[in-house]
Amino acid sequence: MKKKAIILIVFMCFALINVFGQEQVSARPISRVLVNNDIINLVSNSENNLDQLHYFISEPLTIIIDDQNTEPEFVISNGTLMYSDRYLTQMVIQINTNNAGRLHLYSDNSAGSEVFEIIFNVQNRFVTLRFRKNEHSGGFVLFSAIINGRRYNLNADSQLPLLMISSNLSMR
Repeated sequence: MKKKAIILIVFMCFALINVFGQEQVSARPISRVLVNNDIINLVSNSENNLDQLHYFISEPLTIIIDDQNTEPEFVISNGTLMYSDRYLTQMVIQINTNNAGRLHLYSDNSAGSEVFEIIFNVQNRFVTLRFRKNEHSGGFVLFSAIINGRRYNLNADSQLPLLMISSNLSMR
């Protein structure tokens, strides 16, 4: 009986040492936060690098490109001269908010133009999305894409997606 009591007391002592000796990590939820100057400065002023982060877009994105094949072919349909179906094809690229991208380039030039280039691997191809600083939102808004080595300026009826990261920090 004495051996069991001594073993139990020793076990309880080690358990208390483990509980009080370990650093407690809070279980803050991970959410998406806007990439802004606070994030850039926080990461840059630490032992970490911006290229260690996973990047996301704030809204799903669909890019539709009317791709032209080599030489145009024409047909006349109901009296109208038109490109043939073999000449015009559409490339549709969809990037959702769960697709993680990686940093290709962060440029902060002296003219005050800050640009992030983020590479996403979607639909078995690499798509580079380019984001520039938006003074109004404080974040970085999508403005162009590089697909198959060709640059496309993007326009939309609504606001284009913003650049986000995942974090458990409380950012404003």
